[in-house]
Amino acid sequence: MTIPLSWWRRLVWASLVIWLAGCAGMRPVPEPQRAASPSDIKVWKLEGRIAVKTANDGWTANLIWEHDPRQDRLRISGPFSQGLLSIVVQDDLIHVNEGNGVEQTSRNPDALLRERLGFAVPLRSLRYWVTGVPAPEAEHVQVPNETGGARRFSQQGWNLAYEKFSQIGAYQLPQKASINGHDVRLKLIADDWLIKE
Repeated sequence: MTIPLSWWRRLVWASLVIWLAGCAGMRPVPEPQRAASPSDIKVWKLEGRIAVKTANDGWTANLIWEHDPRQDRLRISGPFSQGLLSIVVQDDLIHVNEGNGVEQTSRNPDALLRERLGFAVPLRSLRYWVTGVPAPEAEHVQVPNETGGARRFSQQGWNLAYEKFSQIGAYQLPQKASINGHDVRLKLIADDWLIKE
């Protein structure tokens, strides 16, 4: 028995229509996007306040911290910009300017900070900690949060707790943070964040 040519044409057309209809319903699957991490931010500025408590001393100050890939610039001052202290960190070089011609530069940031402020904190890690993430060059331990309280982790002998966050563009950045370790307790309150990606 011979199948007529017109029947083959109808079969081909029907198959083609079914195939095209199936293609029309197909959409490309979007690539899963990685959540925005504060460590992706290249340039940021933090304006806020800092409270420091050591075994022998305690003080509060205003803080302005500007970060870019080349350097970190910190300005710490009392009310009405009294007692302004300027710190510039580039890799392992630190420059401290206390005003009135008192300036020091060192290749040992921890030692100079301890001498000038009475305590030392790892500035290379602190630049990450203030944005709410662990420093990438050292191991860290995430502390489980079972009560829905502060987000916590430990790194380099320091315990970090973040109590409140602000949504700044695509990023969640800390508004309140506690950094404790090595007989030093730091409280950081961020009043304003400015970011450039």
